[in-house]
Amino acid sequence: MPFPVEKCCGTWKHGSNSDNFPQIMEKLGIPSEMVNKVEEAIIPSKTFLSGDKLTITYEFLGETLESTFTLGVEGEEEDPTVGEKKKVTYTIEGDNLVAVYPDHDGKGTSVRLSRHFVDDDTMHFDIKVGDLEGWTTSKRC
Repeated sequence: MPFPVEKCCGTWKHGSNSDNFPQIMEKLGIPSEMVNKVEEAIIPSKTFLSGDKLTITYEFLGETLESTFTLGVEGEEEDPTVGEKKKVTYTIEGDNLVAVYPDHDGKGTSVRLSRHFVDDDTMHFDIKVGDLEGWTTSKRC
């Protein structure tokens, strides 16, 4: 079954995560004070797929961000946690929506973020930053 993009629409909050989540955030370059904001944030989002065009809109810390991507084609995405744009390629692999950042930090560190639904109200994210792997979940509010 392909990834159900329309299920992403809604309001989400941080759920649980792997024990090494702080190390993953550090390796991503996210300052510790921002990690707390990420864990406490309530994030309204809308995600749509029309043909091979994926549009993601979400609100984070009072700012609305919207990006449109062509599946399988590298594009740019703003990262509000560090205030930079990142190159990314989105694909749908079975029941996973996958984002690959080939050079997340400008030093060649690749990041792979693969998300799937555990149930209608829980999204599970597998995160790989270089050789460090972990996970986190988001819960529908």
